[in-house]
Amino acid sequence: MLHEAGVTMGPKGELLSGPWEDASVYKISEDVALVENIDFFTPIVDEPTIQGEIAACNVTNDIYAMASTKILYALAILGVPSNMPQEIAIGILKGFSGFLNRLGVSVAGGQTILNAWPIVGGCAVSICHPQKIVYIHGAKPGDMLVLTKPLGVQPAMAAYRLRKEEAGRKHLQKLPEELVENAIRKAIEVMTTSNMPVAEVMQQVPVNAATDVTGFGLKGHAKNMAEASRVDIEITRMVFIEGTLALSKLLGYPLLTGEASETAGGMLISISKRDLDELMDKLEKKGVKAYVVGTVKRGSGNVILKKDLETIEV
Repeated sequence: MLHEAGVTMGPKGELLSGPWEDASVYKISEDVALVENIDFFTPIVDEPTIQGEIAACNVTNDIYAMASTKILYALAILGVPSNMPQEIAIGILKGFSGFLNRLGVSVAGGQTILNAWPIVGGCAVSICHPQKIVYIHGAKPGDMLVLTKPLGVQPAMAAYRLRKEEAGRKHLQKLPEELVENAIRKAIEVMTTSNMPVAEVMQQVPVNAATDVTGFGLKGHAKNMAEASRVDIEITRMVFIEGTLALSKLLGYPLLTGEASETAGGMLISISKRDLDELMDKLEKKGVKAYVVGTVKRGSGNVILKKDLETIEV
């Protein structure tokens, strides 16, 4: 949209990214590029602190998707209804800043407005060597696709909302209560787990392309990578949060086709076969459980789901 609107780069630097990338990249010098991202959305959970953590994880993950690990600072964005208790807004900001502080990032300011519906998010600013940045458009035929978090946030969060209403609770009774509660708990854990360790490994191992899996789901983000790289991608395996397949069938979400939305999801990485073992080993040492979910083939931007698709719940 920005490109179509005629937005151009400044005269002294060089814009290295297009609007299809997860974050903007502006080359300041031969050794320094500015990597920035802005992201905000309506609340997903009722707990203010957790919501702030999810927002902070989401905005920083787009920076980490570019393999930029040095975030200089962040700005907070908060919209609150006039009748919302002040302690809720404070809790959101505490969660947002606390999550970032644990990553070694300070919140330098931001903007708060009155809004009919709450919104929360922010802007993250980082620097990286221009040659160390990983883009979405570098996937090559023969590459393997690696995913660093299981899927299933959307149906889990739908269950989170439904259990607060009598009719919703009755509907969810078709599934074991423990299964539903565990799926919700794991989904929140996924949304509050930073992709920073993945970005650190991407600085150490040659990676051809990467993106984080969020609102477009696995298939949508794989499609973006395939189109930008001018290749085809075949999804051979999907990994789900335990219980979310059953929830998606009950609630009608397209999780099994990779089209359900995710929030603060894992990284989708395209890497050559020769470097795959090193990537998986280094991720494991960082405490990141990763999964090979597909392959890259010659083509023109298509995403194919393998007919005998393997599914795993974790």
